[in-house]
Amino acid sequence: MSATSLLTRRRLLLGVIVLVLAVAAVVAVIALRSDADPTAGNTPSTSPTASSGTDAGSDPEVSESGAGDDEQPGDAPSDDLAGDDPTDAEPGGAAEPAARETLDPVPFGDEVTPQRGVTVAVPKVEEVTGEANTPGEVGGPALRFTVDVTNGTGKTLDLRTVVVNAYYGPDRTPASPLLKPGGKAFESEVGDGDTARGVFVFNVPAEFQDKVELEIDPRIDAPIAIFTGA
Repeated sequence: MSATSLLTRRRLLLGVIVLVLAVAAVVAVIALRSDADPTAGNTPSTSPTASSGTDAGSDPEVSESGAGDDEQPGDAPSDDLAGDDPTDAEPGGAAEPAARETLDPVPFGDEVTPQRGVTVAVPKVEEVTGEANTPGEVGGPALRFTVDVTNGTGKTLDLRTVVVNAYYGPDRTPASPLLKPGGKAFESEVGDGDTARGVFVFNVPAEFQDKVELEIDPRIDAPIAIFTGA
């Protein structure tokens, strides 16, 4: 082989090497750009996004009532509040207790019949000096009420549910109960034709003893009896 042919081949080989290196450099540059820009070469998305430039006023999917795309068919309108209609109370909600029936007040010494066959009377009211015997009790001016319950129902009457309260003054201030002197609770029951007697003591300031009410609540399904006087 001549020197000229050998030189030509070397030049050709050198040219191929240079070309390969140039192609490799281009490929490397493209790869570097792809790594720097994550969106390069990706196909543009055709799904609508919030940045599409369409506002709520021009969106055909928004109704005149202002309901958005997130509102599903069958949803109640946003301005229809459940609390606006009193019939929308939740099932199982606690109902307000019915008002208790209260008999007209009668003077001490009279009788009332809060339920058929049952007679209640307050035959005696006494001024006493209350004694403090248990925590919370305060001694001082007090009134002692004797209460009789007569049973004519034809059967034994349960007295465990009877509640006795006292009030005094123009504002019906509740009077504090005392055990002594002489307090006595009703027996748990009274037989037909018999009378049960209880004695109840309440703190009542001397200046308010001229206007006192005694409230006798026999049971939840019977009217409340009220006795009043000085």
